[in-house]
Amino acid sequence: MKIGAYGLEDIRIAFCFDEKLAEQAKVAMASLLDASRGSGAHYRIYCVCTEEAAYAEQSLRRIVEARDGKSDFVMKVADNPYADAYEVRGISSGTYLRLLLHRLLPDEDRVLYTDVDVLFRDSLESLWRTDTEGVVLAAVKGAVNLPDKWEWNSGRPYWNRLSGMRGRYINAGVTLLNLARIRKDRLEEQWDAWAKEKLYYQDQDILNLTCQGAVSYLPPKYNRLAYMNDRDYAMFVRAGIFTEAECAEALDSPVIIHYAGDKPWKRYDTNLGSVWWDYVNSQEDLRGLFDEAEARRYHGPTFAERAVRKLRKLISGEKL
Repeated sequence: MKIGAYGLEDIRIAFCFDEKLAEQAKVAMASLLDASRGSGAHYRIYCVCTEEAAYAEQSLRRIVEARDGKSDFVMKVADNPYADAYEVRGISSGTYLRLLLHRLLPDEDRVLYTDVDVLFRDSLESLWRTDTEGVVLAAVKGAVNLPDKWEWNSGRPYWNRLSGMRGRYINAGVTLLNLARIRKDRLEEQWDAWAKEKLYYQDQDILNLTCQGAVSYLPPKYNRLAYMNDRDYAMFVRAGIFTEAECAEALDSPVIIHYAGDKPWKRYDTNLGSVWWDYVNSQEDLRGLFDEAEARRYHGPTFAERAVRKLRKLISGEKL
């Protein structure tokens, strides 16, 4: 389907979360609408959540209504068929909910999915105009493509299956999904099979494994990884993953900041953490949702906590 069929008022976006991230979804949704104020862009916002997170529906709806009367809000409570899928790095099986969007949104041909650990800084009309005809999804290349990261992961039993994605492996935190193509290719069957495996990057690995050759790439301004600084982005340039101009744009004018590493609501001093907190504290309906004093006290795991974490990884057989 050509993007010309879509108007700005038709931007479809989906957030998926369980009860552990319901409050963070409020921040993501509020910043989405505030960042688009005056742009002419409006949204149909789908929230797909577990039953335990459904308590947030009314407060989420109020966030939308208070900011944009022309945007719609739809809550879908879903049973998670991937509830027993592999959990690692503190990320629960709720992350797999994005693999259900083609089924849960049967009337949509495509949707923009984003994680809820994001902060929107600009409207999404240019992203929504991305042509997805002939591909399964459009996304931004991730840090896994950096040579040292790729080498570090190369010992994983399944990593040889990703050889075709070297230099092109996506970070799935922001993905423009061609739902019609996903249904047509019956990708759910492959996703179900891979979800039974122990994949270190969980559903992100699943998307990279099953969508090879059917990915369109977005500039990094649409998924600016907060934990990476200027020097880190310079490594992207040296590795030929992004151009210098693309990295400068991501650093100076990001459309979406993605807190994929340390979370600002847990650790205030994480890179760009103050940007997230400044926004939260500027919004009357978000202020007080998180413990800022606790976040300011925390500066990362202690030596003892790191030792326990390593011991657990050794016991589980997880690569350190």
